[in-house]
Amino acid sequence: MTLYCLSTVGILAAVYLYMYPTFANLIQQISGNQIATNECFEKVIITLLLTAVAAIVLGNFVARNGLSKMREFSQKVENISASSLHERLDLNDWPKELRQMGEKFNTMLDRLHASFTQLSQFSSDIAHELRTPISNLRGATEVALAKEKSAEEYRAILEANLSEYEYLSKLIENLFFLARIDNGLLSIQQKNLNARQEIMNIVDYFQIVAEENNIEISCNGEANIFVEPILFRRIVNNLLSNALKYTTPNGKITININSSRQDYVQISFCDTGVGIAQEHLAKIFDRFYRIDPSRALQSGGLGLGLAIVKSIMDLHRGRVVIESKPGVGTAVNLFVPVLS
Repeated sequence: MTLYCLSTVGILAAVYLYMYPTFANLIQQISGNQIATNECFEKVIITLLLTAVAAIVLGNFVARNGLSKMREFSQKVENISASSLHERLDLNDWPKELRQMGEKFNTMLDRLHASFTQLSQFSSDIAHELRTPISNLRGATEVALAKEKSAEEYRAILEANLSEYEYLSKLIENLFFLARIDNGLLSIQQKNLNARQEIMNIVDYFQIVAEENNIEISCNGEANIFVEPILFRRIVNNLLSNALKYTTPNGKITININSSRQDYVQISFCDTGVGIAQEHLAKIFDRFYRIDPSRALQSGGLGLGLAIVKSIMDLHRGRVVIESKPGVGTAVNLFVPVLS
């Protein structure tokens, strides 16, 4: 504030000293009267002093108003906590020069709030997913210890427990994989691959299951894509696994590879399965989201398959879009970059 006042006075003094000879000559030429000239100088000096005082007062008011908003901003930053992430700065009476900073701060809070909400929901979902298998294991163990049983009965209990252990192992593996992606700990080495060849290698693996349900799997088109091989195979594995789970017997799964664009290749996994209702499509990539929880549990689904697909596509700077209609089928469209 002191520097502002001194700079204002300094500027006005410099203007006065610079204009003094011009004013003096002009007034002498007009009036030729030294007394009038002195009076004119006095008025000019008084005017400059009043202007300086007004500039200082007004500048002080403007500066204090701006600093009050900065104090409000500082207090908001100091009071940020997990429980106050929903609060925002009211920018209606903020100076135009500071409003952009306030808007960016509110935008940052929006991102933090969304991330914190997602993390809280994720933690709750994990607890819910772990509760069921652990409860099953505890119940089976209590039954086994309740009284003596035959070797066959103990074997049956251990086999039931083994399926729960497999479920937990798969759940932990997938959660660890997603956590590595979220924290940027998963490094990838992309290569140019023949998409059709990679897909057909995995189709061969699922062919026995498809034949048992009389489901036809076909692949059309061919293109090279720039991806991390293992992660791309995981995408194809997850999508084919989902398609086989929800395609009724005598159905069809078609994989179309479209390379008409120069910047990306579109790979579509289309099935004639049960389809997905429109209200579920917006949440279909959420972790642990299941359209029919009971059906998903019966099929061994974790609710993480599509979340993993989306995370891998994001890692490759690609996109995944789902189109579906109940009773008709589902199409999962991958937009895979050709080059990094």
